[in-house]
Amino acid sequence: MIERLRTILADPAADTAGKVDAAIEAWFKKGEQNNLKAMLKDRRGVIEAGLESALFGRMVTSDPDANTDAAIHVAHAFTVHAEAAEPDYFTVVDDLKSAEGESGAGGLFDTELTAGLFYGYVVVDIPLLVSNLGDDAALAGKVVEHLVHLIATVSPGAKKGSTAPYAYADLMLIEAGNTQPRTLANAYRTPCTAFTEAAVGAMGQYLTKIDSAYGNPPERAHLSIDAATLPGSTLKSMDDLASWARDLVAGQA
Repeated sequence: MIERLRTILADPAADTAGKVDAAIEAWFKKGEQNNLKAMLKDRRGVIEAGLESALFGRMVTSDPDANTDAAIHVAHAFTVHAEAAEPDYFTVVDDLKSAEGESGAGGLFDTELTAGLFYGYVVVDIPLLVSNLGDDAALAGKVVEHLVHLIATVSPGAKKGSTAPYAYADLMLIEAGNTQPRTLANAYRTPCTAFTEAAVGAMGQYLTKIDSAYGNPPERAHLSIDAATLPGSTLKSMDDLASWARDLVAGQA
C-alpha cells in the first residue's frame, strides 16, 4: 500500500490535493477494497483484531463477523474491610489575570480520597484466548505470563499526580481448571480488618469451605509477600507464578 501511494504521489498529473484524493479513491474502488476484504476473510480469527482486542474484545457494528468476544473478564475491586473516605479540597486560581488586576477565574472544589486493602478478581477464558490468538497456545501462554505480572504490579487509580497509587499485590492466587470459574468475593461478606493476615485468613477459610462443599478443587499456586499459606496452593515467587501460568496455558495446544 505504501508503494502504491508513493506511485500516486509521484504521478505528474496528481499536482493538487484534490487530484491525489481522487486517484486514491479510484484505486480503492477499482478492486483494492475487494482485495482487503478477501485478506480479512482469510484472516478471520488469526489475531485479526489485534492483541488488545483478542484479550478484551471488540465490537464492529458494520461487520458483525469481525466481532471478537473478550477472553479476559475483570471484576470491580473492593475493600475487604469497611471503607473510610478522607475529604480533601483544592483551589483553582487564574494567577495571570489576577496579576493584571482582573478577577479572572477561580474555584474551590472538594474530593474524597480513599485507600484500603482491595480484593480483585480476573478470569481468563483460556480456550477463547487461544482461539482469538489464531490457535497459538504458546503465544497465549506468553500473554498470560505478562498479564500475571501486570495484575500484580499495576495499580489503577485516579489523580495519580497527587495520590501516587502504585502498590504491589500483597497476595495473588491463581486457580486453573476446566470447571466454571468462581470468585472468592464471598469470603468478605463480613468485612475483616485492614490487615493482610486477616484477609488471607478469611480467604483460606472460604477456600476450605468451598472445597469441602463442591469437591474437585482446581490447581492452585500463589504469591505472598508474607509467605502465607492457602489450602491446596503452592507458594511461588512472582516470576515462578507467571511461568507456571504460562506453561499451563501453553499446554493447551
